[in-house]
Amino acid sequence: MSTSAVESWLREHTGLDASTLGLGAVERAVRARLAALGGESPARYVERLANSAEERLQLIERVIVPETWFFRDRAALEAVARHTAETWGPAHATETFRVLCVPCSTGEEPYSLAMAFSRAGWPLERLSIEALDISRENITRAREGVYRKNSFRGADLLFRDLFLEPAGRDAWRVSERVRAPVAFAEGNLVAAGFATGRAFYDAIFCRNLLIYFDRPTQARAITALGTLLAADGFFAVGPAEPVLLFEHGFSTVNIPGAFLLRRTPPRAPAPLPAPATRVVTKPKHELPPTPPRPHPPRAVVPARLAPTGPDTLTTIQALADAGQLGDAARRGTALLASGATSELLYLLGAIADATGDGTKAEAYYRKALYLDPQHAAALAQLALHAEKQGDLRSARALRARAQRTLTTETA
Repeated sequence: MSTSAVESWLREHTGLDASTLGLGAVERAVRARLAALGGESPARYVERLANSAEERLQLIERVIVPETWFFRDRAALEAVARHTAETWGPAHATETFRVLCVPCSTGEEPYSLAMAFSRAGWPLERLSIEALDISRENITRAREGVYRKNSFRGADLLFRDLFLEPAGRDAWRVSERVRAPVAFAEGNLVAAGFATGRAFYDAIFCRNLLIYFDRPTQARAITALGTLLAADGFFAVGPAEPVLLFEHGFSTVNIPGAFLLRRTPPRAPAPLPAPATRVVTKPKHELPPTPPRPHPPRAVVPARLAPTGPDTLTTIQALADAGQLGDAARRGTALLASGATSELLYLLGAIADATGDGTKAEAYYRKALYLDPQHAAALAQLALHAEKQGDLRSARALRARAQRTLTTETA
């Protein structure tokens, strides 16, 4: 059965690229809907999609399978909460910290944010989390706030005792204190006018969504979210997505495992060369002219200094974050002589990507995988390169490997 018309509709209205959803995902969803509608023909179904908002929602619910849990990518949640309590709060004594979470799936991420802020000592009455998702079913479940075993992974489950209450056999309900700062609503990030009428956010969490978009949709989504982010705000993405934001003026924050970015600060302009001076012979008794009154110096943001001492992965990452990509690449290449690691090779690949050298980037990512076949970020980046070259089969296989690796690591 051909589903190309439905796939085109999905790309146009949701931004989702069918090739990233898994082999046969759209076809299975369409077959299920056709069966539910009494055996309707595929051609008739495309007409129904165009005319029925309810059917569009039904298809989206079939295609989108939520896979999330509490405190997924914990480092980013705790880093933003800690920064707010220790740095942002003292400078904004009476203000509310505003967060956008899109997509919010079934609610585990925004609730985890509220818990992280509470544990960092931030008053929840000064926290506002706007949580959006395209799926009506996801929003309904998130508002209910009741979760079962699959939402609790890893060894550290202390938060469950602190912030959730028993709600039956193997079920827990989020406490009212944690629910209070979170407002759930349906929302489509790629819809026209998504950013219209919204105030600035101090942090935006948009994780593991951009990898499912094609390149033009990725750019449109990043631009829309960028217009909503405060000047010093945090942008949180998934492990394979930071490189997508480099060309939009963002650089990574050096917090291991957090996948946080901020706008790259402007670099200081190079000093102008001193004007040449002429020696002028003056009469012996002539007073020198009164020198011109100097203009006050302009405030200039200093460029980030290159790290001194022996180079390490951390110093090279710092150079890359500061936008000094050429220096970072040279030092990283030199460091390879001391011994290659998968993380160094991945970083060099990301730097090559940021400078537009896709061929070199791919070579570094493949070397990283040679040393660590389960390197999820390198797998995801190679999937993006394969997709860009039209090799959708390889892209799907690489992305599936990356997803399996992430699931295994967090199980």
